Amino acid sequence: MDGSPWAIGLFALYAVVTAWLAWRGGKQVGDDDAAFAIGDGKMSPWMAGLTLGACLASSSTFVIVPGFVYREGLPALVGFTLPFIAGIAAGLLLLSPAFQRVGKQVKALTVPHWLGERYASDGLRRLFAGLNVLNVAYLVLITVGCGYVMQAALGVPYEAAVIGIVVFVFGYTGFGGAMAHAFTNAMQGAVMLVIASLIFASGYELWADGSVVATLSADPWPVEGSVLFSTSAEIWLIQGVMGFALTTQPHLLTKALYVDGRGALARTVAIGLGAFAVFCLVLFAGVYARLTLPADIPQDQVMAQYLLGAFPWEAMGALASVAILAASMSTLDGLLVAISASVAGDLFPGKGSTLLNRVVLAVLAVATIGLSLSPPSLVLILGQLGVYGLVAASAGPLLAGMFISGKLDGRWAIASALVALGIHFGLSLGGITPNPGVSATAALLAGLPVAFFGAYRSAASARGADYQLSAN
Repeated sequence: MDGSPWAIGLFALYAVVTAWLAWRGGKQVGDDDAAFAIGDGKMSPWMAGLTLGACLASSSTFVIVPGFVYREGLPALVGFTLPFIAGIAAGLLLLSPAFQRVGKQVKALTVPHWLGERYASDGLRRLFAGLNVLNVAYLVLITVGCGYVMQAALGVPYEAAVIGIVVFVFGYTGFGGAMAHAFTNAMQGAVMLVIASLIFASGYELWADGSVVATLSADPWPVEGSVLFSTSAEIWLIQGVMGFALTTQPHLLTKALYVDGRGALARTVAIGLGAFAVFCLVLFAGVYARLTLPADIPQDQVMAQYLLGAFPWEAMGALASVAILAASMSTLDGLLVAISASVAGDLFPGKGSTLLNRVVLAVLAVATIGLSLSPPSLVLILGQLGVYGLVAASAGPLLAGMFISGKLDGRWAIASALVALGIHFGLSLGGITPNPGVSATAALLAGLPVAFFGAYRSAASARGADYQLSAN
């Protein structure tokens, strides 16, 4: 397959600019593990906000989710936008200020570090550092999406695309850490805003002749036999809960530590949410693909195929393809910074270093390549299974740590996490529900009471002990 000369040239330009931005960011890191993880803690809200928005989107939004809209129509379009965005907004607005406040006090660099300091428990810190490995499933999702787009747009064999993406992104992330991630994501996010708008506008004629409204109006609600949208509760409730829960992911919640002060954080969240809402316009490409492409295209490859003929000028289509690669890489590097900083610094408290972060990245690169070369038929389900397990386990300990004051016992937080993990994977892998969102919601609702009951009890006990000491 021959690639578009425009796409090849634009991607080469993108790679050079990204490498230069990573080099510029890397100059500010040196061998400082704190700078690698969160930068200088005083980032511009515009840069942090675009970085947040770009991390929220990724290849899931730009590549994989349009395939669900192509296959399942209106329920998928609604489920992945309205309740999902509302859940994300609620999560960021509620959790980010509390996470920033406590994080600045204890000088936390990662979510596991935050939990370990809040509960005074190295065991809890190490547990969540280990659980971060579940994000490998999401690394695979992003890499597979990039591979399909590069194969279609650049004419690169899928296997070579996967290896090239991993080597490039893992390489510049290992060099520059959080600052490279922020510099490159700000640029990527700006490009993504333009391309999301162009992709939405590419269906102008289909809107004008009424095709879009007609096909969406005819879609069944909900979709019988769907993995994700077989009931109205899965469309509205489950997507909203998962949007909220996903804000506890390490590469999203730690953005609160990138900036200094509540005002800067509020602007960061507003910019991030606004950017993500614009990015979600690309989901309409799934509707356009239903109207313009054959009905037998593999679901995860729909977006790559749609872009080949979506624009009247080859250069515009090439720019859209490169922008989608940028969207994918923007989340990939954010995840890598969070995972490597956590595994290196939290599994071995006090021994973290930039060198150890880079060793972790090398191991993750090998694992990601190995799993991405033979992806499952629906890569989003694999990604959700791992990520939803992590957020279900972390929601209880995080929320209890934010909203219950006093000294907390880490054993209850560990119990909450283990209950949630057992329920999530028991329901999913046991074949009780095919929807990872359903199993994660059940797990989250079971883990929250354990975390809050334990936190309230331990905080009350600590206050009682302090009172006895003061009385004596």
